[in-house]
Amino acid sequence: LDRFKIAFALFAVLAFLGNGIIMTIFAVIKEDASSSLFNKSYSLLFSSIVAFLAIFIIHIKDLKDFFWNGNKSQFINCFVVGTLFIIIATLCSLLTKYTRVLPLYATDYLSSGTAKWFSGPKTNISVLFVSFILVALTEEIVFRRLLIDALDDATMLGDTGVIIVAGLVGTIMSFSWIMSVETLIVSFVMNLVLAGIYANSNRSLGLNILFRFLIIVTQFIIFLV
Repeated sequence: LDRFKIAFALFAVLAFLGNGIIMTIFAVIKEDASSSLFNKSYSLLFSSIVAFLAIFIIHIKDLKDFFWNGNKSQFINCFVVGTLFIIIATLCSLLTKYTRVLPLYATDYLSSGTAKWFSGPKTNISVLFVSFILVALTEEIVFRRLLIDALDDATMLGDTGVIIVAGLVGTIMSFSWIMSVETLIVSFVMNLVLAGIYANSNRSLGLNILFRFLIIVTQFIIFLV
């Protein structure tokens, strides 16, 4: 529980508050609205780098056995569930702007036809890609590895209760960082699915990280093409 408290505090300060503070600084420097693409993308980049490094370094000992601890049957079941979710999330992103995996400012930029990998007056593809990958890694460490373990140790919740609580907390805190209403629905389902995969794979983060990476890559592909 203490490990999660430390990680949660770091997440709240470095991710949530840090992102807002950096965005405000950029808005003042550029004399631009805080909703600009530059402010949102670069504040997310800087806050994700700092939050990930701080949380990873402090909790590196807790992650040594994170990759895979389950058996073959668990791997197959979790892989099937994760693959189905990637397909569903991809379809949802294409069907409506209210069920996006990535915020509208990111998908609008990717599909604008002017997106560049390493240059651009407001942002570029690399900035967005690195940011969302680091956000995913940070959230998996905090809201899967540390939160679910803390709930198991400190509460009398059953497996279903732990998954639901972890899913809700992960969704709320992810929203507080990304601040994107259009991602809420998919984010909640994703947090439930990933919490379930973690809980049913003997506390392994390997597949979760793989799925988060594939989801982000898929989103970039479909909106860039």
